[in-house]
This record gives sequence, C-alpha cells and structure tokens, in this order.
Amino acid sequence: MKQFFKYFLASGLAYIVFGLLFFFIIIGIGSTMFKGPEPISIKKNSVLHLKLDKPISETTYFQIDEASFQPVNRMGINDIVRSIEYAETDDKIKGIYLEPSVLMVGLANLEELHDALERFKESGKFIVSYSEAYSQGAYYLASVADESYIYPTGAMAWMGLSSERMFFKQMLDKLDIDMQIIRGSNNKFKSAVEPFFLEKMSDANREQTDKYMFSFWDHMVKEISESKGISVEELNRMANEMTISSAQKAVEYNMLTATKYQDEVEDILRSKLELKEKAKLNKASLSDYMDYAKRKLLVKNRGVKNIAIVYANGEIVSGKGNPEMIGSETTVKHLRKARKSDSIKAVVLRVNSPGGSALASDVIWREVELLKKAGKKVVVSMGDLAASGGYYISCNADRIFAQENTITGSIGVFGVLPNAENFFKNKIGITFDRAKTNEHADLMSISKPLSEEEYKLIQEEVDRIYDDFITRVSDGRGIPKSMVDSIGQGRVWSGKDALEIKLVDEIGGIEEAIAYAARIADIKEPRVMDIPKKKKDPLEDILKSLVEKEDEEGSVSFNTPGTFSAQIIDQLKLLSTINFKAQDRIQARLPYLITIK
Repeated sequence: MKQFFKYFLASGLAYIVFGLLFFFIIIGIGSTMFKGPEPISIKKNSVLHLKLDKPISETTYFQIDEASFQPVNRMGINDIVRSIEYAETDDKIKGIYLEPSVLMVGLANLEELHDALERFKESGKFIVSYSEAYSQGAYYLASVADESYIYPTGAMAWMGLSSERMFFKQMLDKLDIDMQIIRGSNNKFKSAVEPFFLEKMSDANREQTDKYMFSFWDHMVKEISESKGISVEELNRMANEMTISSAQKAVEYNMLTATKYQDEVEDILRSKLELKEKAKLNKASLSDYMDYAKRKLLVKNRGVKNIAIVYANGEIVSGKGNPEMIGSETTVKHLRKARKSDSIKAVVLRVNSPGGSALASDVIWREVELLKKAGKKVVVSMGDLAASGGYYISCNADRIFAQENTITGSIGVFGVLPNAENFFKNKIGITFDRAKTNEHADLMSISKPLSEEEYKLIQEEVDRIYDDFITRVSDGRGIPKSMVDSIGQGRVWSGKDALEIKLVDEIGGIEEAIAYAARIADIKEPRVMDIPKKKKDPLEDILKSLVEKEDEEGSVSFNTPGTFSAQIIDQLKLLSTINFKAQDRIQARLPYLITIK
C-alpha cells in the first residue's frame, strides 16, 4: 500500500507539473496573440541591410502551403520599394548595405528595385554592395552602388541572356498521346502550345523571342554603361568573349570596385558611419525595416483613403484566388469594393500575370468597365508580366504603365485537349466504351479523338474569343481593330516595344502610376489603400518564429528547384491549369516565365 501511494503521488505530481506547464504555455501564446509583437525600433546611425535572399512577389505574405505543409514566405515588391523610399528621408538610416545573395525576382520588379536604389542614391546617402557571387540580375542592382565588392574567390556572371525551351513532342509520340491544339486562325505567334507538337521553336516564335530578349539586354547594358562609365560596345565585347571569368577579372575591367571579405566590407561600412574599429555595426534587416516603415507610413497616410491599389498577381482562373493566383471572383470583389467606396477616386490595378482563362479574364475586364462608368479613374501598372489574359484585364484602363522589360501583348487564344486513347489501349491495356444521349455529349473526353465537326466547333469558339479580345483592345486603346490584329496574333512584346505600338502609354513603375492616378483624379494629397488589405493573423508571428529566425547574421534559406526540373514544372503546369470540362478550357496565356540568371 505504501508503494502504491508513492507511485500514485509521483505520477500525479508529474501530471500536475506538466499540466501547469502546458497551461502557462497556452497563456503565454494567448497573451502574445492578444498583445502582438513589440513594435520594431531602428537604432540611430544604422544601415539598411538589403539582403535579398527570399522570393520577391507583388505583395508580402506568409502562409503554410496546404499541399506540402512547408512555409511560404514572400517579400512584396511594394513593401520593399516603399521601405527604400522611406529610408531616403529617415535620419536613422545613413546608407544601404546591398547583399543580393540569392536574387529571386522577375524582370520588371528587378527594374522597380533598380529605380528605387537610384532614387535613394540621389538623396545623397551611400550604397555599398557585397556578394560572394553576382548573377547578372544581382549585378544589375549592384551597378547602382557607390562601391561594389566581391569575395576574393567569388564569381560573376556576364555572358548575355538566353532562352531555352523544352519540347515534348517525341515523348508524347512514344506514349501515343495526341495533343489536339486549337489556336486562333491567325495566331501564328501564340507559342504556348508549341512544346506539345513541335521539336524546336517555330520561326515566328524565334523572331519574337529574339526581339524581346535583345530589348531586355540592350536596356540592361545601357543602364550599366551609364552607372559604371563603361561603353555599351565594351560591355557587349566582354559578354561575347566571356572576359569576366573571375572576381579578379571583374575588378580589373572596372565592373566591381575590389575583392573583399565580408568582415572587410563591414569595416568599410563602419568607416562610413564614423564608428570606431570593432564597434557594433547597426544593420536594420529588410524584414524589420519593412515593418518599421509600414508603421510609420500608416501614420503619414492617416485619413480617408482616395486611391486604391488592387493587386492582380498570378495565373487567371475562374472562382477564388490567392496571393499567387488571380481568381475572377476574388478580383471582382476587390474592384467592386473600390467602386462602391465614396472616398476612392482612382484605382491603380497592379497586374503581374501570364494570363489564363479567357472567360475569367473577360469577367475581370467587365468590372474594370464598371469602375470607369462609376466615374473612377483606372490606371494599370504592369509588373513582370501582363500578357495575354493579363493584357486583356489591362486594356480598358485610362492609362497603362509598364517597365521597359515588362512582358506584355500575347494577344491570342488557344485550346488544348489531349487524346490519350492509344496511350490507354497500347501502353497499359485500357479501353473505353460509352453510352450517350446526344451526339456530342462526350465532347471533352480525353479517351477519344475529336471528330472533324467537333474540331470545327472548338475552332469557331476560339476564333470568337480572339475576336472579342482584339475588339476589347481596340475599344480600350482607341486603335483600329485591324491594327490590333496585326500586332496581336499571340505575339509577345517588351514594354519598350509595346510603347511604340501603343499597347502601353508610359514607361514607369507603380509609383509613377500612383502619381498619374492622383493627377487625373485631381487628388492633392494621395492616400493609398492596398486591396486586398493584409489582415494581421495573430498566429503568423508564432508560426514564423518556428520556421524562421532572422537576425543580422543571416536568415532562413529556401530550397528552389534546379533549372532542368523547373523547366519541366513550368511546362507541365500549363496543362494542369486547364480544366478541360469547365469554362476555363479556352486559354489566353503566355507560354512561359522569364527570369534573368
């Protein structure tokens, strides 16, 4: 009996101890949720540490991926640019320490960063760049810096741009899968579906790819030439001859300032801040400063909002969307909110999209039309991509802004339906039989080929949607329909070339678009409201603390797919986004995504 009470009390005490511990943990979490994190403060005599080591999207968000249960952490280009602009007049920030270590950003957003850094430099504050290795995109940013350093045994890429596509025709032939492609009758440039029926790029696709790639490269080289004082001809010669083969070569040819170890670069920063040797270097991390600047800007922006920024980012689909997908239902809801607000006088629609569902694009186009009918001014700011469906939802704006290296146009339509009948029969021994009440009840089945009549029916639908598309563009842009067709046909254009053919109105980023919207809406003191407005999830800080620990020494890293696997994923994702039995089967979409390595 004595032993019984001994173990009973011991076990009971253990339960009590663990119970109390659990109780206090819950109380602690609850108080954290109730209070929220302490406001971030920035020390005097600091540098803003732009360590660009996370993927950059249109808006900042953190979530747990529902499929993989992995953390998804994105920095928004809007918040980064606003933070840099706030730092221009922040007395606590003396300069920027740029570290583009792992740059994951699209072309136009790269330009937004470049422009923001140039404006910061014009304020009289310094920019010092350092990296162990510079990609071409990272170097494009670093070229703005007053001083740019590289690790002594580091590397720098300088060889020009290339575009490589993967083609699946031989694989599909071996699998006995016939990809039934229906394009607009005159959409010879609509190359999104070429990988499924060709073994190499068509002449039309090569022509358009060469044109926009040279446009991107020429712009990049011109900007670097002006920053570094190296002629365009010399920069191209060095790229052609692969002259910059090491860190030492990059310094020798004046592309970079010097080779330095990171501790030596930090000593240079101490000198610029007039600190004693070995004194603590106050580095404000980008994530901290984004929160700090956002809080300060909220105070500055206090009052009734008169300009709404509506973000449309990702593929266009019917239904609800998310931060990386434009759902027609969600986007219409956001635009309608701006339309019904008495205080909102102008809307800046920020579009970063390769397109998607033609029907969903038209639904969003209609809401833009209603915005204008309600007397609101609508200005589009194009991001990395505003092509195909992305251009469809943009074309009705009062004014369209794009960066020179924005991908736009791709005014064209296509449909795809695999016929896997022989694959099932010859490769895995499955056959199909069917009963139906009407002749074409099984129209969208992938287990049989389209009949001639069915093919003709879908072709007519595609042609009708293409005609609607060029009509929308003609009406919105005020140019003849025949001209839209001549520059359409699925052709992709750079922002610079799009300006010449009147697909866009001005070269500039989102800040220029906001300024123009304020001007045409006669707004003297612009007060901006982001839609969707990010609601602070009280659990977000707890979850982030579990998956990410960021300080001045570094931050969490994310695995990204290799180039080869990424190509496969990008190409196959095209098919996965098409619901063959739903309203989204006809697509207005760009063939692939483009990044600078």
